[in-house]
Amino acid sequence: MKNSNLFFDSDISTEILDNKNIVIIGYGNQGRAQALNLRDSGFNVTVALRNDSPSISKVIEDGLKYGQIDKVICDADIVCLLVPDSEAPKVFNRYIKSHLKEGSALLFSHGYNIHYNLINYPNNVDIIMVAPSGGGAMVRKEYSNKSGVPALLAVEQNFTGSGLELAKAYGKAICSSR
Repeated sequence: MKNSNLFFDSDISTEILDNKNIVIIGYGNQGRAQALNLRDSGFNVTVALRNDSPSISKVIEDGLKYGQIDKVICDADIVCLLVPDSEAPKVFNRYIKSHLKEGSALLFSHGYNIHYNLINYPNNVDIIMVAPSGGGAMVRKEYSNKSGVPALLAVEQNFTGSGLELAKAYGKAICSSR
């Protein structure tokens, strides 16, 4: 273990997220909860979906912005890849890899694909993880109850030098530091 710390709301500023375009890819278990929590925390969130995604109606019902994956990635400052681990490498290679802008962050909520080198990311972006210790329904419920679900944070690649601050701020915005 390289570094082990506990962070709480009072330790974290979310200012680093101000004026950032956050794109959530995947609107399932974690994607929906994190998108709603980020929006309700006052941040700019867009859900990226395929044109034929069955989740479009749910995103509209939830009142979130959405767009086609490869179109909204181009302006993203933070790209949250929240699809199942088995699908993540395909989604990354097909829709994300060639559209990531230098200095952006690629965020995961599980370390599987990075740990096992299944995603070959570029060296000019931050690679971070914010992994809530509970399912999406719990993450959303606890946020709504003014409580939270702890998360593990990790920085795999710190291109900008702000990876940990970004991960902490994102964790606070989804309720993981309460």
